[in-house]
Amino acid sequence: MYASGFTAYRDGFSAGLTPDPALWVDEWADEYQRIPTDVGAAEPGKYRTDRTPYAREVMRCLSPSHPCRRVVVMGASQMLKTQVFLNWMGALIHMAPGNILALEPSLNLAKRLSGRISKTIDAVPVLQGKVAAPRSRDSKNTIDTKEYAGGSLYITTAGSAANLAEIAARYLYGDEIDRWERNLNGEGDPIKMFENRATTFGHNGKIYYSSSPTIDGASLIKELHDKGDQRRYFVPCPHCGEMQVLEITQLRWSVDGQSVICACSACGGLFAEHHKTRMLESGEWRATAKGDGQTISFHIDAMYMPLGWLSWTELLTQHEEAMVALKAGNPEPMQVFYNTRLAKVWDNTQERTKAKELQDRAEDYALRSIPSGVLVLTAAVDTQDNRLELKVMGWGIGLESWVIDHRVLMGDPAEQATWDALDEQLLAEFTHPSGRTMTIKATAIDSGGHHAQEVYQFCRLRRWRNVLAIKGASKPGKPVLAQRASKVDINWRGQTEKNGCELWMIGTDTAKDWLTNRYRLLDGPGAIHFSRDLPEDYFEQLTVERKIVRFVKGYKKTEWVKPKAARNEAFDLAVYNLSMAHYLGLAKFQPADWEKLQLQYAQTGLFDSQPPGQPAPATPARPDPAPAGSVVSHPAPRRLTRSGYLNRR
Repeated sequence: MYASGFTAYRDGFSAGLTPDPALWVDEWADEYQRIPTDVGAAEPGKYRTDRTPYAREVMRCLSPSHPCRRVVVMGASQMLKTQVFLNWMGALIHMAPGNILALEPSLNLAKRLSGRISKTIDAVPVLQGKVAAPRSRDSKNTIDTKEYAGGSLYITTAGSAANLAEIAARYLYGDEIDRWERNLNGEGDPIKMFENRATTFGHNGKIYYSSSPTIDGASLIKELHDKGDQRRYFVPCPHCGEMQVLEITQLRWSVDGQSVICACSACGGLFAEHHKTRMLESGEWRATAKGDGQTISFHIDAMYMPLGWLSWTELLTQHEEAMVALKAGNPEPMQVFYNTRLAKVWDNTQERTKAKELQDRAEDYALRSIPSGVLVLTAAVDTQDNRLELKVMGWGIGLESWVIDHRVLMGDPAEQATWDALDEQLLAEFTHPSGRTMTIKATAIDSGGHHAQEVYQFCRLRRWRNVLAIKGASKPGKPVLAQRASKVDINWRGQTEKNGCELWMIGTDTAKDWLTNRYRLLDGPGAIHFSRDLPEDYFEQLTVERKIVRFVKGYKKTEWVKPKAARNEAFDLAVYNLSMAHYLGLAKFQPADWEKLQLQYAQTGLFDSQPPGQPAPATPARPDPAPAGSVVSHPAPRRLTRSGYLNRR
């Protein structure tokens, strides 16, 4: 007559001790999954993996018994990504329950996914009894949470760091991750924050990412895909049986122009699209890279869509239309085609100089030597956790520049010895070909790392030498150097110290535009010269970043990006040196100003070598000694002309 507490406890305890079943998600989907009729699917009803054979391997890798930790699908739109997640979700709730966290790039997409999940649960009988009914008193079944025995499914957005930090989950799903913010609320990499949610589950956790790629150099799904074994779906040729990956370059119009045929990459034989069904059934995924041992990644494009979906004729037509627009100067249709149909990143950067081109034109002067065109020296320092990187540049007429020195000072910036070594370098003297001594007139030190206070302290004591703390601002349209600095020293009353350290903001986007636009110049104003002593890696760092154009909420946005693990210190140091040239006022110099500066280094000494064809100056006669008691008149010292900007503080 009454429920037995002992029985309920015993059943729950034994269920907790029972290991997960040897579940294959594709087998569960073929037996239980149903596609609801009211979600707008082209083929509602019983799910059949044989309709999209390439999805089977993805679902097997997502199975709890599979050893991989991370599954990445970089695929075309409307192919397999979301349906695979729904199959995976249903199998987990039914057979291996645990917390599931699903993240979408926006609230609208999260609501849409939640609706599909609810309709799928209602359509699958074995899930109806597992998930709490909507608006029940003892459970929750809302837009963002679905509770079931053994766990909960959370559906939220990736637009807030809090959403990535408050829930622990065994299973993680990141959808359309290329639309996520790369630096979430300034708190770091969203991928790392997301994966931390499964830290406590160890090897039992499973993470699934799916997305169409976007821009080369800014694609999260591409970065994750490249970490894995990069599997491609190989299918046999109907004629020779050669296994191959289908590419859009194999498509061509038939003789009558009414249909599209495909040419085998091995034998050249032609076959029609109706052969694709048999080809997909006989296909197999093959790894094309070694990977990191934890990630299995897949790449598949619209060429593999089954009959009745997007046809080869439509695909080739879309490509040709995008090509026409591209030749007319509109790259947007081609970018959409690359991203959503070919599942490839789009490189929309403007023509840029390659590292090899800069290295090949390096000039025959040694580092720490001063070419004759150099009139002013500046320096820049990049602060890293285990080193300081220093770059000295020389500036001439019209901001023509030379790389004078580039060196790495190993040491912890938290230690005084590291800064003492830097100070010694900044006090170094250089000899101009005229014989005059040159010193560094202004130095920029990046304070944007983990050692801002050490930078402030170093610059505070050397402000009189124009040693300045700077910080980059990656916003288009910002000036290379702000008009005034901001005070960063605050006393115990919350007031700024009058003579405290100052922080100068740098418009990095503007400076990078200025520098890269002048890479092609070989000589004259604006040209940049490189020493033959610079290593190959230096030129790679100069050109690793690229300027891309993308659309955010319908608005065109340009930004500089670099591959995630690439180094760009040389490029940053060039930006900081340019800001010091602006600080000294060199960007506003007129010909008369440069002429005054040239006079300081145009004089020759008595023993200097003479230009060819010119006689050496006559040796002056030694004057007779003055008579005793007479007054000897000494000539007045030579008056030197100095430019006032050099003494600017």
